[in-house]
Amino acid sequence: MAYASVSSAFLMKLFSKHLDKRSEKTLIDMPVLYEFADKRPLPGKSGSTMFVPRHIARNGITALTEFSIVTPSGTSAHYYSGTVAGYGDAKKYSDFLVSIAEVPTMISDDINAMTQYAANKVDSLIITQLCGAGTWVSPDGATPNTDVIETTALKQRFLFDARATLGSKNAPKYSDGYYWAAITPEGNHDLFVNTSAGNELGSHLYRTDVGASKLQRATIGVLGGVRVLETTNFTKLANGAGGISEGANSGYQGFVMGPGAVAAVDLTTARLKSFIKNFGQAGIYDPIDQVMTAGIKFYFCSIAMDTSNRLVRTAYGSTI
Repeated sequence: MAYASVSSAFLMKLFSKHLDKRSEKTLIDMPVLYEFADKRPLPGKSGSTMFVPRHIARNGITALTEFSIVTPSGTSAHYYSGTVAGYGDAKKYSDFLVSIAEVPTMISDDINAMTQYAANKVDSLIITQLCGAGTWVSPDGATPNTDVIETTALKQRFLFDARATLGSKNAPKYSDGYYWAAITPEGNHDLFVNTSAGNELGSHLYRTDVGASKLQRATIGVLGGVRVLETTNFTKLANGAGGISEGANSGYQGFVMGPGAVAAVDLTTARLKSFIKNFGQAGIYDPIDQVMTAGIKFYFCSIAMDTSNRLVRTAYGSTI
């Protein structure tokens, strides 16, 4: 019996390591908005605070006269900082499941599901930093913010206006040469069917075959210098929020941004870890080994950075 118990514990430990590797890969692969953020490793000796270096203000380049005194300009802001928090979930299993050999299968399925929810949590924490920040741009070039209703469709004009707004503020672009937009499936539907944007977007589709990156898989197309990505991880706006003025839960926010608008913990430095506690691990609270648990935990922080110059957003409804 002792040999069987040790072997079981050893196998569970190996199983946990396997789940760690799989969960970490899933967590990094799933988020879309995470890719929009500047990844920052957790700095040493910082406790639970993540510091982000300040942005450098634009210098006033002027002609110089020999021996003239140059007046220095200040930096644009102090260091940004945010508190890193832990997030996790756990499931409980009865010892009865051992007799039907269901525990390993259930643990594997549950860890996988919890990891997917963790990926959604990462995106939602970034969305929290973006909602209400940045410059507001009309969804169709005509409808004021206060007049957006549940059927207000997102038009291609938004992408061109967003690019012009970011360009006028000298916002940098991502490494592919575009600004990036995150829009819901409902918003992307209206970009295609309600305007002439569909054909133009479709002609710039990226390859999405096996091995494509998560950004390529999420890419709808490119239009007006903006790469349009689709994500479902948006909470519907409540009545009156974000310019939606008609009907509860009637609309969404969309974002177009350049790098440096938001920062996030680098998930490779705050790895998701899985835990498996065998029967009886609760000590006196589990004297006859009736409870087994499995769970995940990871650390994360998102910080809004230069949202005034590198982010535009819009509120919109949908025709579907």
